[in-house]
Amino acid sequence: MKFLIRFLMVLAALAVATGILIVSLINTPSNKAAISETVLAATGYKLTIGGELSLRLFPDLGFALTDVRLKNPAFPQELASASSAVVSVELAPLLRGQVEVIEISTADLHANYFIDANGTSIWSTEETEQSTDNDGEPPAARLAGLSAFSVDRLRIDNASIDIQDASKQELYQIDNVSLDSSNINFEGRSFSLELQFDYENNGMSAAVPMALSSDLQADLSVGSIQFSDLKLSITPMLLTGAITVSGFPSELAYEGTFAAEAFDLFALLESLNLKEAGQGSGFGLEADRMISFSTNLNGSSEKTTLGDFDLDFAGALIETDVEVRRATDLTPLNVSYSVDAEALDLTPFFAKQSVEAEKTAEARTEAAQYQPQAELPVELITSISLLGAVSIDSVTIHDMQLRDVNVFTNIEDGVLDIEVLPIALFEGSAQGAMRLSTRNGTSELEVTQAINNVSLSELTPFIPRFYAVNGDLQAKSSFTAKGNTVAAVLDSLAGTSAFAITENSVDIGVIKQVFTAIAALSPNAEAIQQWPDVIRFSDIAGYLLLKDGLTSQQDIRLRMDNLDISGKGQIDLDAEGFNYDLLITVLGAPYAQTIPIDELYHNVPWPINCSAAFADNFNQYCRPNFTTVRDIFSQISDNALRNELQTIITDQLPEQLQDSARGLLRSLLK
Repeated sequence: MKFLIRFLMVLAALAVATGILIVSLINTPSNKAAISETVLAATGYKLTIGGELSLRLFPDLGFALTDVRLKNPAFPQELASASSAVVSVELAPLLRGQVEVIEISTADLHANYFIDANGTSIWSTEETEQSTDNDGEPPAARLAGLSAFSVDRLRIDNASIDIQDASKQELYQIDNVSLDSSNINFEGRSFSLELQFDYENNGMSAAVPMALSSDLQADLSVGSIQFSDLKLSITPMLLTGAITVSGFPSELAYEGTFAAEAFDLFALLESLNLKEAGQGSGFGLEADRMISFSTNLNGSSEKTTLGDFDLDFAGALIETDVEVRRATDLTPLNVSYSVDAEALDLTPFFAKQSVEAEKTAEARTEAAQYQPQAELPVELITSISLLGAVSIDSVTIHDMQLRDVNVFTNIEDGVLDIEVLPIALFEGSAQGAMRLSTRNGTSELEVTQAINNVSLSELTPFIPRFYAVNGDLQAKSSFTAKGNTVAAVLDSLAGTSAFAITENSVDIGVIKQVFTAIAALSPNAEAIQQWPDVIRFSDIAGYLLLKDGLTSQQDIRLRMDNLDISGKGQIDLDAEGFNYDLLITVLGAPYAQTIPIDELYHNVPWPINCSAAFADNFNQYCRPNFTTVRDIFSQISDNALRNELQTIITDQLPEQLQDSARGLLRSLLK
């Protein structure tokens, strides 16, 4: 608002300077200097007229300038420049102390609005601060003085604005600005405004055309501004509405209504560079991507409320309410919201990908390289207080349906809490909670999760790697991590994930494959191929233990009745693979002998290496360590011979000879 007031002050100073030229020669250095001094005294800005200066007295009073430049003496950058500027005013009202401008027009106007790292604008001067503050005069009284200011025609063509905020690392460019307005006044009479421009920020690949039009009524004597028939166009969205502002500027209050008819949401996101053009992100090209919304807006200088914010999207009505309370010296920005939605069908937005597309290593590698560099929103969490809830009846994506989705979010004193109540999915449920604390400088993350009775047969179409196992999955996980980036969090992740599968059936093809390879080295033929392909275990349970990050060495354990699998290993996100050294043991009694094997091989840990890429076929994951397997068979044979000879010594030799025979046996088998 101070920026607008200062710009109006420059215009008023130019109008006053017109009177200086009435009795003087026109295009002289002294007149140019006189205008510059008038502007400098009124605003603190230095006006330079590098071109011609011309004046007309009839039928109205006005002058034209060429090559005009405006500068704040305290900063090196120019505030504004124009190839030409024309100002004309009514002479009679001017003599009575009223400014009635007939026309203000510029060509090739360029303005800079820069803010340095300390938050200081190049438009800030001691004079303008004193002028706008006016020694404590109430703002309403100062604006009332503008009531007599009017402009019959304001026209700005081919203008541009550079906006740079070094304190927030933001950069914006507004080009091709065209502004046209007639009968501008601040006494309550209606006038129109039409504005068109191209908007671009430093992350956009192309500028976005925008247009704004409205009818206005402004009565500064009572601090009232009304926008009616308001239209904002951002291709492909057309926003319409109206808003009334009262108590301007000291006791600001406003209320209005806005609506947008159905438009292509993703085309808008692409226009604003928030989504890459094309299908991308799994969104189907044939999706009904239309969205429409309406809302009521009201607020004051202290808070803003979006009430009855209703969206029609994905075949459902989404009802939203939002309240934002601005930060004060004692309290942070406070946001509260609630979202209620019916049955959302997102199927059209997620096209089923081919197997080849799923295996595209390049896309996954780019994601792996990019995501860890992302920073956690520490600054946001420390500067905001938030309380919100999301409730959705159901979400459907192809054959997957989530029901009773309820998510609660809370941010307070630098701590983010997210709680997900039990969501019905895959004939079971899942729930979880997350806490991210930023109080101690380095963020501390805690995550817990629970899965109950999720049917693996229902899950398999979405995670094909589970095809070998059917049953109901129970799982509980608890992890902690520290760091302010995704990479730091992944590198410090620690915790456990324990699981069990009830009512199960397991395709043991990989296990048979491993033991068949082992049995090939056995001196005794084992009928591994006679094992059934699918086995129902009475007990399947296991866990995963992380200590020093997702890519560090992990401990894993899996027990399926008398089959025990344990070991260590790690995953490699960059290579998109894993490498685990496991021991597979077939246990003897008292465990249920679901996996049949000769007692000679009970309780023998067989070394297995599971090293592969995520994209490899499941049957390529694991293979025996044949060198160690040979040694084990050799040891088993030695043990079997030793046991047999021990039995012969005990059963067939006289007792007085047994100790000597055992000593001789130890020497021979040493």
